[in-house]
Amino acid sequence: MLPLEGVRVVEAAQMIAGPLAGMVMAEQGADVIKVELPDGVGDRMRFLGSRRNEMGALYHGINRGKRSIVLDSKSTDGLIAMRKLIATADVFVQNFRPGAAERLGLGEAELRSDHPDLIYVSVSGFGPSGPRSTEKVYDYVIQAMSGMAALQTDSEGSPTLIKHLVVDKVTALTVSQAITAALFHRERGHGGQHVRLSMLDTALWFFWPDGLMDRALLGDGVTAAPHFADLAEIRTTSDGHVSLIAMGGRTWPNLVAAFNPDWADDPRFATPRDRELHRQALSDEFDAVISRLTTEECLGRMQAHDIAGAAVIPLDEIADDPQVIHNGSLVVHHNGPVGQIREVRPPTSFGDHARDIPGPAPTLGEHSVEVLSELGYDSGDIATLLERGVLGPPA
Repeated sequence: MLPLEGVRVVEAAQMIAGPLAGMVMAEQGADVIKVELPDGVGDRMRFLGSRRNEMGALYHGINRGKRSIVLDSKSTDGLIAMRKLIATADVFVQNFRPGAAERLGLGEAELRSDHPDLIYVSVSGFGPSGPRSTEKVYDYVIQAMSGMAALQTDSEGSPTLIKHLVVDKVTALTVSQAITAALFHRERGHGGQHVRLSMLDTALWFFWPDGLMDRALLGDGVTAAPHFADLAEIRTTSDGHVSLIAMGGRTWPNLVAAFNPDWADDPRFATPRDRELHRQALSDEFDAVISRLTTEECLGRMQAHDIAGAAVIPLDEIADDPQVIHNGSLVVHHNGPVGQIREVRPPTSFGDHARDIPGPAPTLGEHSVEVLSELGYDSGDIATLLERGVLGPPA
């Protein structure tokens, strides 16, 4: 039995942060019902990036294992159905702009009166109030504001963006963890509560410990040190690239033995402080040695002397890595309308339960009739809702 079996989550969220949090819970056994717009499109992520049969790989990768219902919550009938659905849920997740849920009649106060034990989750970009709270926001906006772009400088010193949706994803993981904490709090008899978090606050929390080490300590007497990210570098071999730290610490004797015993007698590299002062010279020395080795030879020396590092694996070869294969991290199969797909298994295993993929991402409105039937709507009621456009055109 997975830990969240028996928990129902109603997810009124689009894009990444809210939906990925829902998928994490679906992977852990929850019944996640995704509520989408009745416009024939639904969550816009369905159509972003590579896709097949109108199902995007990105959408599938953050929505698998859920059920989809289409509801027009702006209509009277749709709002009634939505509130009936939420009344059956343990958790309601929404990422509307601040104030929108209240205008729809789906604010925390309105729902709490009928459902005191509900875990109500609000995910925003900038926070529930403040000078930018109502603005549209995406991952790259928060990367720019939180220091991530400033830290990722290129060779000319220009800030750059991290090439994946790091803020969206870490927000999703934080949301899912906060939900399970709130469920545990409720299980102890303390009732439901309103969980609030923003992408900006989450990004700063995630970035701060190692991103701004030299700006966290205020006042005098601070000894500056190189940023951790500057110590590990990608180095070119004769036929590829490897990643390793050249300066070392306690591993310095291992680096010397693996790559050049003469460094042991070089006064520029005698102590950690010396190596820090002559970091560029030491880096150049490493580059000269490693460039003459094949990637396999370099890895062999590193493994023989217990040095952490790895070859830079091309994107098309990740699935062929022996450790990835051994872990069973990836699986290829046919999954719903998206067709043949290589998917990543959930990273966490619980007891003897296999790390199973919870099923395909739903097509738009795929489970509308099923979910409404569970709420007590009969075929005539559902037909009426379809005629009035409350359910929209199901895919």
